[in-house]
Amino acid sequence: RSRSATRAQAPTAEEQEDMLADFARHFWFPPDSPDSPPWQGERCARIVRYRSVLVTEVEHVVAQSSNFDGGRPYFELGGLSKDTVARWQQFTIYDEIARMSDVLFRGPIEPRHADEFDMRLHDAWRRLRATIPDLAEFAALTSDFRVSAVRVAMMLETARPAEAASVDGRYELPDARTLSSLLSLRCEKDDIEELLELYRLVCQKLQGTTCAWCREAFNESSASGLFDGSDQFVFPATVPKVFVPQCGHAIHTVCFGSQLIPTEDPGPRGDCRVCGMPYAWTSIDVDPMINAFCLLFGPYVEKRAQDMNAAGQLSESALISIAEVCLSFSREMSGLVSASSAWLLLARRHTWTDREVLEVIGEEVLRLLSPAPGSPSQDDPERILEPLSPMNAQELDPGSPEAEAQDAFVPDLALPPPIEEHS
Repeated sequence: RSRSATRAQAPTAEEQEDMLADFARHFWFPPDSPDSPPWQGERCARIVRYRSVLVTEVEHVVAQSSNFDGGRPYFELGGLSKDTVARWQQFTIYDEIARMSDVLFRGPIEPRHADEFDMRLHDAWRRLRATIPDLAEFAALTSDFRVSAVRVAMMLETARPAEAASVDGRYELPDARTLSSLLSLRCEKDDIEELLELYRLVCQKLQGTTCAWCREAFNESSASGLFDGSDQFVFPATVPKVFVPQCGHAIHTVCFGSQLIPTEDPGPRGDCRVCGMPYAWTSIDVDPMINAFCLLFGPYVEKRAQDMNAAGQLSESALISIAEVCLSFSREMSGLVSASSAWLLLARRHTWTDREVLEVIGEEVLRLLSPAPGSPSQDDPERILEPLSPMNAQELDPGSPEAEAQDAFVPDLALPPPIEEHS
C-alpha cells in the first residue's frame, strides 16, 4: 500500500466487510497444539502482529491528516474537505477494530499487557481530537464506520470454519467473556432489541452458573437490561448488566456496585469471590465499568452533597464514605483506574444540582485520597483520567437519550447513610 500523501478514500462497504472477516479469521486461528492454550505460543504472536498492524494504520491516518496538503488545518474555508472526512472515517474503523482485538486472545492475559498498544491509540486520538472543530459533526460523519458489537459477535458465533468438524475442541465458540467484552464496546449502530438478544446469548453461555456475589442465576431479568420492576431498557447503552472477568465467574453490574460499599464484607479486593483468581480486567473493560460506577454512585454522592448543603457544614463521615467507595473501585480494578481518577470522572460525568457544593466536596475527597506527605501513594498520578475510547470521550448532551437515562430507574444499592456526628 502506498504511503504517499494522496487523496484519502474511505473504506467501501465491501472493504469494511473484508476487514471484519479478517478480524474473525484471527479469532479462529487454532492453538499451536491440542495441549497449548490459545493465548500462548505462535497463535498469540500472530494476534500481537495483527494488532500492531491495526494500530500502525491508526497512527498513519493521523500522521497523513496532519501532513496532507502542507499541513493546512482540517477546517477549510467553506466547510470540511472530502479528504478530511475520509481520513476521519478511516481512523474510526481501524481504531474500533483495534480496540476490540483483545478478545482475539481467547483466554486470560495480563491486565496491563497492552499498555503500550493502548497508549499509542490514545495518543493518536488526542492528536486527531485537537484538530476536530466539532465532535458532534465528527460523530455524525463517522457513524457509518463504527463497528457494531452485535455484528462482530454474530460473525464469531456463526462463522466457525469448516475444518472445525475434524478438530472441534480446538475451535470453541465464543464464551461469555468474549461476548460480554464485545458488548462493552457497543455503539449506536447496535439496535436495542439486538443487544437484548445478545444478552440472552450471554446468559445461555452462563447457564448453570450463578453471580459471584448474590449467588442468583443469570437470566433475562437480572442480566439482559430488564431490572426487576422495570419494563424498559433503562440503563445507557454503555452500561452492561453483567461483567465477566477472565476467570469466567460473572457478576451482575449492580452486585459489583454492592461490593464497593464500605459496610459490606467485601472479600479480597480485585479478586474473584468464587475462585480467588484476580479479576484481570483489561482496557476493554475500563470504559463500561467507569460508566457503571458513575451511574450507580452519582445519585448517592448527590444525596450526601444535598444533605451537607442543607446542614450548612461538611460531614467528615460522609466524605470518608465517598472516598472509600472510590478507593474500593480502584482496588477492584487492580489499579487500572486510580481512586482519585474515579472521583474526578464521577464528578465530571454526573449531572449535579449544585456544582459549587460539589467543588467543595471534591477538594475534601481528593484530600482524603491523597497520601500523607512522605508516604508511598497507591494512586498513580500519571494514570489517564479520561476514557481511552474516542467515541465514549464525548460529553453527554443533556438532552440526549443516554443523558436522560441517568435519571432513569437505578437499582437501590442500599448504601449506608453517614454516621451522625455529635459535637
